[in-house]
Amino acid sequence: MRSCLCVLSLAGCLSASAATVELPVAPEQVVNHVSRTITWYRRINALQQIPVDSDDIVPRDRLTQTALTSLQLAFDFGHAAGAMAVNAAQPADATEPSDQGSSIDRAAARMADRISNLQAQVAALDEQISHAAAKDKQALVAKRAEVAAALDLAKEIQGAVGQIQRFEETSDVHAGGAAGSLSAQIDDLRKSVPEVHGTGADSGRGSGPAGAGGANAGGGAGGGGANAPNGAAGASKLAAPTSAANSAETFRPESAGIIALFGKWFSLESARRDLSDASKQTDGLVKDLGTVRDAVTRDIRSLASQNLEATSTDPEALAQSKLKFQQAAAHFKQVATLIVPLGEQGVTLETAHNLLEEWRDSLAARAGTVARYLLLRLAFLLGSVAVVLIISEVWRRATFRYLADARRRQQFLALRRVLVGLALTLVIVFGLVSEFGSLATYAGLITAGLAVALQNVILAVVAYFFLIGRYGVRVGDRVTLAGVTGRVVEIGLVRIYLMELAGPQWRATGRMVVLSNAVLFQPTAMFKQMPGGDFYWHTITMVFASTTDVADAEKRLSEAANSVYAKYRPAIEQQHAALQRFIDFQTALPEPEVYARLNVKGLECTVRYPVEPAQAASTDQKMLQALREAQSKAPELQLVDGPLLDTAES
Repeated sequence: MRSCLCVLSLAGCLSASAATVELPVAPEQVVNHVSRTITWYRRINALQQIPVDSDDIVPRDRLTQTALTSLQLAFDFGHAAGAMAVNAAQPADATEPSDQGSSIDRAAARMADRISNLQAQVAALDEQISHAAAKDKQALVAKRAEVAAALDLAKEIQGAVGQIQRFEETSDVHAGGAAGSLSAQIDDLRKSVPEVHGTGADSGRGSGPAGAGGANAGGGAGGGGANAPNGAAGASKLAAPTSAANSAETFRPESAGIIALFGKWFSLESARRDLSDASKQTDGLVKDLGTVRDAVTRDIRSLASQNLEATSTDPEALAQSKLKFQQAAAHFKQVATLIVPLGEQGVTLETAHNLLEEWRDSLAARAGTVARYLLLRLAFLLGSVAVVLIISEVWRRATFRYLADARRRQQFLALRRVLVGLALTLVIVFGLVSEFGSLATYAGLITAGLAVALQNVILAVVAYFFLIGRYGVRVGDRVTLAGVTGRVVEIGLVRIYLMELAGPQWRATGRMVVLSNAVLFQPTAMFKQMPGGDFYWHTITMVFASTTDVADAEKRLSEAANSVYAKYRPAIEQQHAALQRFIDFQTALPEPEVYARLNVKGLECTVRYPVEPAQAASTDQKMLQALREAQSKAPELQLVDGPLLDTAES
């Protein structure tokens, strides 16, 4: 401070005294209000992270612009309060009129004016010297040297004052007290919010002389209408890339699934809670603003209540009245720099509160719509599942009531499980997923690819249902499939397992044959022994002379065959009865048959008769013996060829 006083004394900083204006709001209250505004702005700015639809872009950007404008106005108020506190802290004997700033700033201004004057004097002397007579030139040159020396001294003083100014700007010692630190604190708070840089935030800073600071503060706050658009423009620049970065799409609840609806409802409810919290914080900031504004308003009211009328004709009293008027005008001018940004900030906060309420109501309405569609989807899903389960139960009961055959009943129950499972899967998928058209296209492409890659497997699965049909096969049946004869051991969804049979008695060879069910669709036929009909047909061929009586030959051979067949007829008829119960049409009883025809050799007689697999060899032997005896007892039956036994037919 001693160096400052020395410089000021060298500059001749003497000024007239003027009345000081006290700050109507405590500096701590100013800093607290600006800090709360910054916290509120960051809370509003955090709403940018809310996932939005296309309908939310405009209110969100408007809210961001309004919040930035309100923050700008809070900084204008803080800068104006800082400038006013600086003027209030100046001692009476070291202050200029109310439109000036600190002593250092005043000294710098006076040095600039003095340097300008001295430079003008030097220029004028140079002009006089160039046109002066020889007798006057020496005096002018001496005078110019004196003025030039004074100019050099002024420049040195200006440099020292500039260094002191720069030091004050980097330190928080402006006017040497807490009042000076208010501007520094506001500047520090402003630096913590990069968004306000370049948006007119510097308009309220008293960076120059005190008078300039007051004017700037008044222009920044009182002329808030001019600064607010700058803030809005800055907010628009800030919000535009954020809006472009977020992909906003229109959500259609009528085409969304349960999962998408539930996620959207949860997102809307979370956003609505965030908006409610921001609205409550806005209300708290409005109350704080009201407290600060009331303090400033009380000061304006006390100023308005003063008697400013001049009632005396005394020149000294009139001079005092003039000074009183000047002090009141200066007081009102500085207080106006506080009340105007506060009033404008109140308007912006009310606008922000209304935007928050409108946005929250919009989200609440959309959340209600999404909730209704979600309930409808859930009701439709549960109803569809209930319908499928009811149909399944009706199917089960009808199967047990109308199907007496246990095998067919099991087949229908297996088919019921497959269809019910498929129906439930489709119902659940349709209820959960969104945009089923895209899903159907995607599923169709996948299905086509799988159908090509798994065509053999699909054929095997389809053949499985043919194998287990009414006239299909079951475990224990004897079948001939793909040229292999065997008994069915197991029927799988894709494969069938056979125990191979061979020999005249169809004995097991001990080998297991595994075939794909898809062989059912090959050209080779499948042979299956009918249930209950486990018998074969064998034939014996005998050729007699062409002169043999056909009727007599058929009669004798038929009697011989029937005599043998009579011994095991009951077993064959029992199998036929079981077979008849399985099919829906009548078939003739199996019994020996004799067929006669003429050929080049003579009269060919064929005897066809049923045999049981277990007694096939003994039955063939007895049949051959009986036919030979019948031929030998009738000399007219002259045997030309045979008898020949054929067991290939089964």
